[in-house]
Amino acid sequence: MLAYLREQKLKGRALHLVTASNQKMADLAAAAAGVFDSATGTSSAINLKGKNKLAHLQKVFPEGFCYAGDCSADLVIWEQSDAAVVVGADRSTREALSRLSCPIELSIDRSKGTFRDWRRLLRVHQWSKNVLLLVPLLLGHKYFDLPSILSVLVGFIAMGLVASGTYIINDINDLIADRAHATKRRRPVASGVIEAGPAAVVAVALVLGGLIVMASLSVSAAGWLLLYLVATLSYSCIFKRQPMIDVFILGGLYTLRLVIGACLAGAEQSHWLLMFSFFFFFSLSMAKRHVEIVKAVESSNGSAVIKGRGYRTSDVPLTLAFGVGTCLVAVLILGLYVAFDINPQKLYRDPEWLWGVVVLVMVWSSRIWLLSHRGVLDDDPVSFAIRDRISLLIGLVVVVLFALSIA
Repeated sequence: MLAYLREQKLKGRALHLVTASNQKMADLAAAAAGVFDSATGTSSAINLKGKNKLAHLQKVFPEGFCYAGDCSADLVIWEQSDAAVVVGADRSTREALSRLSCPIELSIDRSKGTFRDWRRLLRVHQWSKNVLLLVPLLLGHKYFDLPSILSVLVGFIAMGLVASGTYIINDINDLIADRAHATKRRRPVASGVIEAGPAAVVAVALVLGGLIVMASLSVSAAGWLLLYLVATLSYSCIFKRQPMIDVFILGGLYTLRLVIGACLAGAEQSHWLLMFSFFFFFSLSMAKRHVEIVKAVESSNGSAVIKGRGYRTSDVPLTLAFGVGTCLVAVLILGLYVAFDINPQKLYRDPEWLWGVVVLVMVWSSRIWLLSHRGVLDDDPVSFAIRDRISLLIGLVVVVLFALSIA
């Protein structure tokens, strides 16, 4: 549409913005487009929509006008205009316009979301974080318990549905901010490829569907999932901009996955494991914030606030200390878990192999913090690990050591 307007401007055509939005928004839009001869919006005296807008146009342009619109409220205007420019109107509006005598000068279709766009919106790749549901199953030695395995696998899908629903809600909530962001503006909702209305309907369906499926598996797991949902939405709408509180919530969300997995597998909750999980994922979440601050420091002078986060560039020493400190605490707790929880139970044939896991966790998390402090960790540490060859190799060795401990 903007390209068309610029082309018409070069041809000497007069262009005027008349909108039902308030005058302030009309002025901002006109300034951003840079093609309009005038901008008129709704005032306290009159709402420029439908018949009111038509009366205004007929008064200001008595010799006639071509009108560009996009909804059913514009039909009354098109009925009296010399020509129509249709921009992203829905099917019913187009059909109603076709029955009018007004010729269509140009019709611009709204981009339709493809399967790939919906997949990006759902962020199915983030479901990989729900692999944590399998941890209680494995540590509970229920490898051959088919009902428990099926319960965890179905629960994995249910939690994925809820997670995707919350991602959509987050995208809708951050719509304006994302459109001003260098890369997030390309997200399906922010770019307009998928409309916010249908996306919201899908989000609600996914969340309700996930909760119902989880409740059919375990009422307690559904209760924890509901807490996960509330915490996630609270984080997205409020706490993601509150320094320190944000990483506390993220660490808790990862730990909740272990709790839900234990409920689904019918396994006992290990306090050692839950403590390790909280400190470990708190550290990883802090690493993500730390790299954002490091990058901001490189591109600014003084103590600037990180937009949308609440942190400042001067917080680098604090995030580094908290992150590395909790990382080391997590490794210590993991070692104590192996020594005082796993060994006494005699559930492993050769539990000594698990000390290799403790060492590798420390090696991997140390590498994550090194990359974070250098400002080269380009993603969430968990998502990064899925694509990083060294991380995958370390993960493979961990699996081998675990297998040796139980063989």
